[in-house]
Amino acid sequence: MRHFERISTMRRTLASLAMAGSLALAGCNIDLTNPNNPTPGGALSNPRAATSRMIVGVVATYRDNQAVRIRAFGSYGRESYFMFITDGRFITGPYRDWKQNNAFESGTQWGARYGNYRNAFEAMKIIDATTALTDAEKSGAKGVLKTFIALDMLHVIEARGAIGAVVDMTDDANAINPVVSEDSAYSWISAKLDEANTDLAAAGATFYFPMNSGFSAFGVAANTPAGFAQFNRAIAARVLVKHGSLGCATCYAAALTALGGTWIATLDGTAANRDAGVYSIFSTAAGDALNTVSFTGTSDLFTHPLIDSIPGVSGDARFTRKTTAVPPRTEVGVTSGRRPNVYATNVSPIPIIRNEELILLRAEAEWFTGATAAANTDLASVRTTSGGATPVVAFAAPATNDQFTTELLLQRGLSLLEEGQRWVDYRRFGRLAQLGTLPQDVAGGFTVATASVLPNQECDARSRVGATAPMSCPSGPAVP
Repeated sequence: MRHFERISTMRRTLASLAMAGSLALAGCNIDLTNPNNPTPGGALSNPRAATSRMIVGVVATYRDNQAVRIRAFGSYGRESYFMFITDGRFITGPYRDWKQNNAFESGTQWGARYGNYRNAFEAMKIIDATTALTDAEKSGAKGVLKTFIALDMLHVIEARGAIGAVVDMTDDANAINPVVSEDSAYSWISAKLDEANTDLAAAGATFYFPMNSGFSAFGVAANTPAGFAQFNRAIAARVLVKHGSLGCATCYAAALTALGGTWIATLDGTAANRDAGVYSIFSTAAGDALNTVSFTGTSDLFTHPLIDSIPGVSGDARFTRKTTAVPPRTEVGVTSGRRPNVYATNVSPIPIIRNEELILLRAEAEWFTGATAAANTDLASVRTTSGGATPVVAFAAPATNDQFTTELLLQRGLSLLEEGQRWVDYRRFGRLAQLGTLPQDVAGGFTVATASVLPNQECDARSRVGATAPMSCPSGPAVP
């Protein structure tokens, strides 16, 4: 078995619109005269229906990449072991061999993300060219597509860190575009989200294309332009907070402004309030996709013992509701006796973003803009409403940046368990070393990845055209 992104090349992915696969998973079809380069003479024989299906395909493909991200980032961030019973490389790849360009999970969040970016890029070309849509309809479509481009690129740079990312896309699907810095990538993503928000403001009251129930069934009406703009601002806040922690001087203040345009609400102790948000949904319907990181969707995903070892965690409601004791399993010298059950069944939805995360984002932005009392209040509300009567706590009232960061990482780690956040959080605050202390991991020669390196195919493509080798490629700078 191979991780599908390992055997994809960025160039091959970008050379194809790949709509057939995306749309099959979304449960719909589209006829393209030339799927590699849709034109008004081909795909636009019925542009309204064609572009509607293309947008559905972009959303569906984002959904299909969710489980891969959670599994890979969970391994890198010491949330989980993927104990695939016939191949230990799903552990040794991200835990030991992560600097190798052909290791398991290397290249995660690369080919498939850029493939979906290409899908959205091609859809926007058709939308711009057609006269079959009103200006408001075009704005709504582009607002959604640009938001999902930004989301895909966020996951690319989350995976790459200091390596950087490619952000430009042109009509030439075979172009080798430059890798830009982490700072530049975050700035580009924020600008793309702002463009999308401007489009959404001009989109009228409704979309002409369908939005699945993940945008409306969880306490948020993001299936309209106004509601989707709240979702856009929530993602913008996430991007700005992460960028702020990396040294962007104005980003934390901008994040607070963005949060003001979301559905953020005081935590009241109910699951509906805590989990209000936008979700990727799954289904057993023919041609649809299942949640493969759910408790019933895989028997191979196990909780990393670092989670178990958090002092007092057994009394925290987040730990007890999100993990389950099971008979221990051992693979490649490591053992775990718990499994995550954040997603109970193979049709359980995966959040893209929800209210509990918004409160945590606000707490971080408040602290680092000087509103320390408000930040502590928000952190305490997460701890007590989500963690229950005996939540874990390191510093109940942090007084220094170091104390606040320790408490923030603790609360984010449990509140956002198995949502693909822990590894990125520890890296952006310079605390990856804290994830590498488990004796059985140390004995196995495991080290904590600083980044998911570029796949071999990407390095080879750049070498063939004489492009400068990016960090992590064999002839480029080494990953720190």
